[in-house]
Amino acid sequence: MRVYGEAYLFINFWMDFLSLLLAACLRGARFHGPRAAAGALLGAVYAVFARQNNGLSMSIPVFLFSILLLCWISFGRNGVFFFPYVGASMLLLGGFSDALLRRGVSSAVIMLTAGLGVFGLCRMLRIRNLSAESAWVLRIRYREKQASLPVLRDSGNLLTDSFTGQPVIVVPESAVSPLLPDGVSTHDLATLPPGWRLLPIRTVSGSGLLMCFRPDSVELVRDRQCQTIDAFIALADFHEKTALVPERLFQGFGEMRLRKEVIFHAGN
Repeated sequence: MRVYGEAYLFINFWMDFLSLLLAACLRGARFHGPRAAAGALLGAVYAVFARQNNGLSMSIPVFLFSILLLCWISFGRNGVFFFPYVGASMLLLGGFSDALLRRGVSSAVIMLTAGLGVFGLCRMLRIRNLSAESAWVLRIRYREKQASLPVLRDSGNLLTDSFTGQPVIVVPESAVSPLLPDGVSTHDLATLPPGWRLLPIRTVSGSGLLMCFRPDSVELVRDRQCQTIDAFIALADFHEKTALVPERLFQGFGEMRLRKEVIFHAGN
């Protein structure tokens, strides 16, 4: 196998750069392109030097130290935490490029294929991380007790309290059972506690009444952000563990980020 020095240098530079990018994506950290390029260039120069000299430069301690130095250049003082990710990525991409080189695949094709693969994987990881970060949680406090449950943004929930006009959040009885007074059951309206009220509803399956109460506080929580909202809580008997939160309660809270989310309707 004949590999020209320039091609070998470029391939190693590109693979080291992709390794740093992949490591940053795996850790969910910020990727600084210029610093990563400087680290990748150092790694490529080392690879060329190691190929020409089969002595100390090829030893495992020197190789590991070069990875650590590359991490330090690319990620600063926290580079040591990226060491296993960068090392694993380099071994993966290095083996991939070597295998294709031995089969006579051109350097351009190798670099393009590896780049598309890493960029695609990073894109998937970013979408997953954004999805995790954007998950809403409803936190309800009532009589010194607290319950939290995931949120479903429901544009079809137009329920309001007839006395105050405030929106009503529908939650499954089973998800907030620790908050409820003893003996309360949605199957028996006679168990309605003092101070609670019955909320008339109409759905595609017919009309009915829901037990409704005003909690001590209701909060929407997401990505270390928290906002208190004014809303009533209505109990429903359904198996899902999510709260049906009216869409209007999200207005004014992180609108720039909310535009990227999918809005669900309870009937979908």
